[in-house]
Amino acid sequence: MKKMLPPKGPGDNGLSLLPYEAVKWELIKAALELGVFNQFDEPLTAGTLAERLGTQPENTEFMLNSLTAMGCLKKCKGVFEMTPMARAYLDPASEQCIGPMLLFMERWTKPMMNGGMINLICDGPPPAANAGREEIWEQGARVSINNARAGRAQIIAGHVSALAEFSSFSNMLDLGGGPGMIAVAVLASHPSLKCTIMEQPAVCREAEELIAEYGMESRIKTLSGDYMEDPMGEGFDFIMANYTLNFYRDRMDELMAKIYKALNPGGVLLVTSDGLNEEKTAPAQSVITWLSTALLGMDMSFDRGFLADAMIKAGFISTQSSMVADLTIAAHGPMDVIVARKGRN
Repeated sequence: MKKMLPPKGPGDNGLSLLPYEAVKWELIKAALELGVFNQFDEPLTAGTLAERLGTQPENTEFMLNSLTAMGCLKKCKGVFEMTPMARAYLDPASEQCIGPMLLFMERWTKPMMNGGMINLICDGPPPAANAGREEIWEQGARVSINNARAGRAQIIAGHVSALAEFSSFSNMLDLGGGPGMIAVAVLASHPSLKCTIMEQPAVCREAEELIAEYGMESRIKTLSGDYMEDPMGEGFDFIMANYTLNFYRDRMDELMAKIYKALNPGGVLLVTSDGLNEEKTAPAQSVITWLSTALLGMDMSFDRGFLADAMIKAGFISTQSSMVADLTIAAHGPMDVIVARKGRN
């Protein structure tokens, strides 16, 4: 009997493209490290760029052609120029340039590359490293500023200003508030609200520079410390914590009780975070984003509903959750926005 062809298979869900995804990142990384995006004050040919950078002309053009295919450049009659997207996010002169952040984020995926992942799966995580070194906090804060300016700050500020109580807020606390860009965005929507940003000392130094840049010194102050271990104060109408509570996932009941105590009666807590569901298999992008740190022995992901449960346990009378597409860092997956309210009694 002659062998018969099987029926046509289902779609491969992008499997055949995966070997080339790494090529896309290496292309962007090479362009960032070579300073390609620094050069486009005016349209350029590949030859002119190669002469400026000291690179090989033919391969420089291959690189530029591929950057064009990725939407970073436009090409017309052999001349290249940057697209509006690249001008916003990859030009070092832009206040929304995320190039340094992309390079910083690679430190978490690099141990997975070139066989590293299979070693971690077979052998388990290496000895715990100190992920809380001052220079890492400081660098992370610095590179996150432009990303927040690119949209995350505005998105979160929009959720805060939409709260029914927003106009009545007078004093807020931003836990793990990073360099302060989100706090600046929130206060820009309110005429008199004052804010305390609680952060690591190195990050507070970055925040103080940004606060001064936006002329908010009279309304925003910093408080150096670890919000789990050190006093965070009290008498706040509003507390927010954006992508930071993961560090204390295993002490969440203790932390949430501390936050509850710091709020005035009738106060509001807003938390933004990841939120995994379907037995930690979705949303897909969130699962993949957490894989690197999980394999390194630092799984800090939340199951969806975990934070809301901790809020109710601490005494909050209600919680409300919504999933929002975080288009400014698509790699992190959807953003879980959780609002909890403290009773007035």
